[in-house]
Amino acid sequence: MTRGRLLDAALVVIAVLGLVAGIAVLARGAEVPAYADTSARQDVRAATERFAAGINTYDVTDLDPYVERMTPLMTDDLAEQFEVSTQDLLARFAEAKIVTKGTVDQVAIDSIDADSAESLAAITVTTKPENVAYGKPRLRWRVSLVREDGEWLVDSFADVAVEDEPAQDGSDQ
Repeated sequence: MTRGRLLDAALVVIAVLGLVAGIAVLARGAEVPAYADTSARQDVRAATERFAAGINTYDVTDLDPYVERMTPLMTDDLAEQFEVSTQDLLARFAEAKIVTKGTVDQVAIDSIDADSAESLAAITVTTKPENVAYGKPRLRWRVSLVREDGEWLVDSFADVAVEDEPAQDGSDQ
């Protein structure tokens, strides 16, 4: 084989390999990490909003619909803990007939990957009757979510401390 034909054969092999690699990349699709996927971020934000507003919206005299509405938004472990604690804790306030409504002011995504996310939620809670002091009117939560069967579910949540007043001069006295 002459040098020219050998060069032509090598170029054909390289072109075929390039074509195969290009087709493989197109067939597989672009690998978009979860943090860059706008729809995943929107889904996490929406799941956080539903949870944060819903868990702060209830009537202590009618807890069954509250539990039924909230448990599908949580992992099985958290839902089980929620059911037990809700009946015990909120039933104590039945005489006061407290009704609360949670409004989510803002949600921010702290971190996200293919099957888990951390978000922060700012929530305002209104309470009726208004003369009953019950809980804090403004909450800040860190919400941990996991993706199960394509759905973002809340796995845990915790209160984030908010300073009422900033330090005056930054020194301890």
